[in-house]
Amino acid sequence: MSRPAQIRFLSRVAKAYDPVVRLLGFPPLWQAMGDIAAPGSGEVALDVCTGTGGVALDLARRGARVIGIDLAGGMLRQAGHKYNNGAASRPHFVQMDARHLAFADRAFSLVTCAMALHEMAEAERVQVLGEIRRVAGDRAVLAEYRVPYRRHRRALFRVSHAFEYAESDDFTSFLNRDFATRLEQAGFVVGDVHDVGAYRIWRCRVAP
Repeated sequence: MSRPAQIRFLSRVAKAYDPVVRLLGFPPLWQAMGDIAAPGSGEVALDVCTGTGGVALDLARRGARVIGIDLAGGMLRQAGHKYNNGAASRPHFVQMDARHLAFADRAFSLVTCAMALHEMAEAERVQVLGEIRRVAGDRAVLAEYRVPYRRHRRALFRVSHAFEYAESDDFTSFLNRDFATRLEQAGFVVGDVHDVGAYRIWRCRVAP
């Protein structure tokens, strides 16, 4: 599936997205992202590829001032519908290409990105990580699949994630490179690593 087709597809299925990802264990992941990011009250944060705003809303409930960006307009509309007064501040959801973030260098002390990079072609992944690194003033918290490396478990992973192979232009290349290595090459200092179900969260500092 091409990237434009993927964005159109995500916009069309936005209303069904949350019920599906609840079954996949995303809400505990969103909460864990907030726990690990631990934003201070009033801290300015960016959630890249926010989808329906799961991470952005969790950060806002903790007092952060959040901008969530995504290319899929339908997902952003759904994110806006999910806002409630339980959040200390209302997140702003903006349609924007993560490869070309319209923000100044080091504009956000905190940048998050959950379960999006595996959907991209390799060149896009490099661009997006570079942009996250550019606008992050202090730290970044990123989540992706916890990819097994033993042969039989890896084969099972490939079978159970057949949809991602169809959805992404380059899911195989995502699997074939260690994610922590990707982060280091993009200029991050990888710190704590946390596993949440089928997912892994990397807490990173911005390399000087």
